[in-house]
Amino acid sequence: MNWFPVKLASRYIFSGKNAIEVNVISWIAFLALGFVTTCLIVILSVFSGLEDINVQFYSNINPDIKVEPSQGKSFKISPETLQKIQETQGVKTICPVVEERAFAEFLGKKHIVTVKGIDERFNSIFGLDSMVLYGQPLDFKEPDYINIGTNVSTRLSLFPDTENAVKLLVPKPGEGLITNPDEAFNHVEAYATGIFRINDKYSDFIFMNLPLAQKLLDYAPNQYSALEITTDGSNQSIQNALKKELGDKFQVLTRKELNAAFMKMINTENLVIYLIFILILCIASFNLAGSVAILILNKRNQSETLRCLGLSQKNLKKSFFYTGLLISLYALGFGLILGTILLLLQKYYGLVYISDFLAFPVKLTWENYFISIFSVLFIGSVVSYFVSRKV
Repeated sequence: MNWFPVKLASRYIFSGKNAIEVNVISWIAFLALGFVTTCLIVILSVFSGLEDINVQFYSNINPDIKVEPSQGKSFKISPETLQKIQETQGVKTICPVVEERAFAEFLGKKHIVTVKGIDERFNSIFGLDSMVLYGQPLDFKEPDYINIGTNVSTRLSLFPDTENAVKLLVPKPGEGLITNPDEAFNHVEAYATGIFRINDKYSDFIFMNLPLAQKLLDYAPNQYSALEITTDGSNQSIQNALKKELGDKFQVLTRKELNAAFMKMINTENLVIYLIFILILCIASFNLAGSVAILILNKRNQSETLRCLGLSQKNLKKSFFYTGLLISLYALGFGLILGTILLLLQKYYGLVYISDFLAFPVKLTWENYFISIFSVLFIGSVVSYFVSRKV
């Protein structure tokens, strides 16, 4: 490789022999690209941190694998089949659950809720008792006790109360005209002993003992809405094994598939933010184009001298191309160093807070650094190439 154009470019950058306006514009280009790079790596890292928090936020009570019926809302399953699922390599725990929308009524106030029947296994795995804000966790020895979400509590003006019962109703399955409204619904009465807070998705949930939910929905003892399964982490192979075992009558979904819409939204947000910063980076690169163009004009006489001394037109163009590329490279290094310092300060000292108690999360990943490096160098190279063609 001919290193002369690179050496020439390195002498052109911020040279004391350049006109003052050339150095000023070069510094402006350097600082503009540097600060945009800083913003890019910071924003990407913040969004990675927010993504991690949101994934944990929405996944802290989601199973690794969920088995649902392909058709209908419930299914019956034999103890032998449950045992086969339990014996599948990688499966840790199986939690049968019953889940359905219901109508809740308490002292004249009404609200649509989602009831979820669970047993002690669900509580021990997902730690529901640790999410109770007021009152007592769900007591599985008391069949008619329930825990309610924060929005249910607000809508019904319901606080832990073992004297006044909550009435829960669901429509009876079947067809035909309703002649007696009182006979159109299954209903149970239960007592709220605790209020839990998980996330917005679960604010309208009511957790109850599994037999009470089965009674409300008129289910058999071996009839469930889903099986929620925890694994050792090898979800894909377990999913394939369960699909083979259970057949087409069941859907076997991983946690990723359960949160597919949410993850798509997060990825779309990341893409939009990245494209916005690429646009800003393109605008900032006009400073780089101006810097190289003015340098070409400033070095016109020197370029003629170099041609007379035998420097080819191709190498002369390369020298100005490398000048723009080196400015981009120096700006990239400055931006990444400054951005990393800010991210580390935010991570360990919390410079900026979302709320009074929660600092903006950040996550430093090689992927974000690669995206930043590639974006800056690519745009810098393209701009430098086209401007250097004017020599």
